[in-house]
Amino acid sequence: MNSYDAIATEYARHFQDELAHKPMDRALLNDFVGRRRLHGPIADLGCGPGHVAAHMKSQGADVVGIDNAPAMLDQARARHPDITFEAHDMVALPQARFSGIVAFYVFIHADDATLAAALGSCHAALIAGGQILAAVHLGEGSIHRTEMFGIPVDLTFRLFAPGALDAALESAGFEIIDSYARDAIPDAEYLTRRAYIRARKSA
Repeated sequence: MNSYDAIATEYARHFQDELAHKPMDRALLNDFVGRRRLHGPIADLGCGPGHVAAHMKSQGADVVGIDNAPAMLDQARARHPDITFEAHDMVALPQARFSGIVAFYVFIHADDATLAAALGSCHAALIAGGQILAAVHLGEGSIHRTEMFGIPVDLTFRLFAPGALDAALESAGFEIIDSYARDAIPDAEYLTRRAYIRARKSA
């Protein structure tokens, strides 16, 4: 079983109100939706239980949640029946379908080869001029977890050096528009710095 399937119920319960404590995340999502919603659907890549997709829908987006963990998709569909959720791997997305892709903490599970394939897939999934908004943890090395919420898992979380995702996006054919970093929010999230990058499909 996928580790995210194993923890889907507890993960959904724990993160359902996550954005309430993250004003920068909400502001970036709202700005992204405002820029892209009139150009076509927006994908929430690695949507998990659907809380980010639900926020974007509340801002007027035609949003599609995408994940490859069936139990997470079950949680998302049960909690947000007014949103479409689909099963796709991040390296095999439908082509030329989305005006925007939000990828919050999706690429943290990718090694260099998988990251390149995933960003190439995102590039192909966007319409001409489409944009991606990605977020990752900053740091060195990786964090391995064998337990979450008291449930056994096998998950490795990659930490990105500053500028590393920007460079990978450019290598995949994206043009960087904005790049931000912020400190962790105590008592609201894991204590790593965060990076947010918005980029445009340039070819």
